[in-house]
Amino acid sequence: MNIGMSGLKSITGCFAVHINKSFSTSTLKTSPLKSVGVFGACFDQGQPHAGVGDAPDLIRQAGLLDKLKKRGFEIMDYGNISKTRENGVLDQRLALGYNKQISKQVETIIKENRFCLTLGGDHSVGLGTVAGHLQADPDTVVIWVDAHADINTMASSDSGNVHGMPLSFNIKELQSDNTKASADLDWLIPSLSPSKLAFIGLRDVDPNEWKYIHQFSIPSYPMQTIDRIGIASAVNSALNTLDPLKKRKIHLSFDIDVLDPSEAPATGTRVRGGLTLREALTLCELINETGRLTGMDLVEVNPSLGNSQKDIDTTVEAAVEVILAAMGDPRVVH
Repeated sequence: MNIGMSGLKSITGCFAVHINKSFSTSTLKTSPLKSVGVFGACFDQGQPHAGVGDAPDLIRQAGLLDKLKKRGFEIMDYGNISKTRENGVLDQRLALGYNKQISKQVETIIKENRFCLTLGGDHSVGLGTVAGHLQADPDTVVIWVDAHADINTMASSDSGNVHGMPLSFNIKELQSDNTKASADLDWLIPSLSPSKLAFIGLRDVDPNEWKYIHQFSIPSYPMQTIDRIGIASAVNSALNTLDPLKKRKIHLSFDIDVLDPSEAPATGTRVRGGLTLREALTLCELINETGRLTGMDLVEVNPSLGNSQKDIDTTVEAAVEVILAAMGDPRVVH
């Protein structure tokens, strides 16, 4: 979606005060959590395409856990929480109840003082991962890295796809537009303040989503802004805006479709003009270097949408590299 120069100026202008107030390298540190709890959120009913629920096992098979072990991490694999469509039938309401399990799993892992790594699955699982992290640590901030804002409500969504709504369910101020979901979300206490949320990489955003973003002054760094100021300035600006005192824990929710389709072709909602893999690795490295990243989602890898085995391998390999960078892995050839 083209927001126009006026929209770009309003976004860039709101947050320009934070640009160039980067972290001093003398204060950087890697995450103190050397124990990682990982689980697969094998869910594909937040959007139309089957296959995304197969991604967690593909990412494991690509050697992710072994690579983390070799880098000194203790790995606790909690297995998969699976709910895939039956007979090809899509039941989007299941996303709301399914995420109760996701929320409890994330909360458990965080309270065990482990880094929580969630392998999706479509991005509807972000409903549960954010809710669970906030249950464990209510002061956590969320960095949403995605081509899409995923802040539609039941009232504003044209498609009804729940993978475009997970943030709205977690924001108290938006519940009047989510009344259709209230019966299925009796387990959820919306706890995400808009002041603790930032978007990076946006380039396909619905008009109503921009309305919510501007209404709540949510820091947003769309690709137009990143092209002008660079990924490092965008990330540091987001971090300084969300947590100027540098004390809050961070939840990173990373949708593989934030990458340009040339870097990650096997995904469901491809949009040209995205981040390069190098920019994504820089983003993850900078967030890791705060020493406050305690949870991460990697979502929307869909092997069924690759046109070839090369497409699938390219996307899975990108996912593994992104996770390793977020865990503090030096950028070397593996």
